[in-house]
Amino acid sequence: MLPQQLASSTKVVMTIKRLDNEVCSLVSPNKHCGANTAEITSNNIRGGNAAFDNLKATWNQALKLGDFNTNLNCKYDYSANRDFINEATLSGDLVEASSADDVGVSYEVTHNFGDGNTNWKFNAKTQGTTLGAEIDNRELKEVSANRDVDLAGNNVDTTASWMVKSKTARVKLMTALGDGDKLSAQVDYATDGGDLSYEVGYDRSLDNGRDVSATFTPADKNLEVEYTDKNFESDATWSVNANVPLESGSSNVLDSAKLTLKRSWAW
Repeated sequence: MLPQQLASSTKVVMTIKRLDNEVCSLVSPNKHCGANTAEITSNNIRGGNAAFDNLKATWNQALKLGDFNTNLNCKYDYSANRDFINEATLSGDLVEASSADDVGVSYEVTHNFGDGNTNWKFNAKTQGTTLGAEIDNRELKEVSANRDVDLAGNNVDTTASWMVKSKTARVKLMTALGDGDKLSAQVDYATDGGDLSYEVGYDRSLDNGRDVSATFTPADKNLEVEYTDKNFESDATWSVNANVPLESGSSNVLDSAKLTLKRSWAW
């Protein structure tokens, strides 16, 4: 089994290396590679037919529209729309706060060229509290409030939100545990029916540039583990993602695990 896995992994790496030099001409034919990002993802390398699965790229451009400074972000997704960019986003500040006591208002507008949908996000921040609203396809989708809260001497990033369409209340908590470790939790409560769901996550810094994260979703009986290495290759980040179904019907849960490989870099 191990030699087969190593052979599959080698095949994916060779495929990624071969495509590396073609990415810039695909997403930006008239410019040199530089400050933006791209990533190539494999399919399940445990499946025996390891190969290229998807290519994503993003690039940014600062713009000045009248008195407003804004940033244009474009995303390319080979699987979603191979012939054109998939999304374009404009973001910036409508009102700039001169101090922590002033109110600052920011916006983010995203248009999806695949389904034609436009998403609007607005955030107002003052005195450490951020109020947010999200409008999707002209309908209010979510309202939220975010603030750092002191719990038992720990600083906890806390976000409470309301999902309008599903009538679901959501609370997200994240705190640093020291030495680069982070613990997170998300709880959803559906007011129609009273369904309660949650997920927990843990992030740990193993070394400079090497991190591992784990997310457990009890409702799906699924454990996701990701290892990220920024030192394996210069100017690139390699990630290995494992999705492990804990109720797969197999005596060995690892036999049902899905393993994917990703390489991302600046261009």
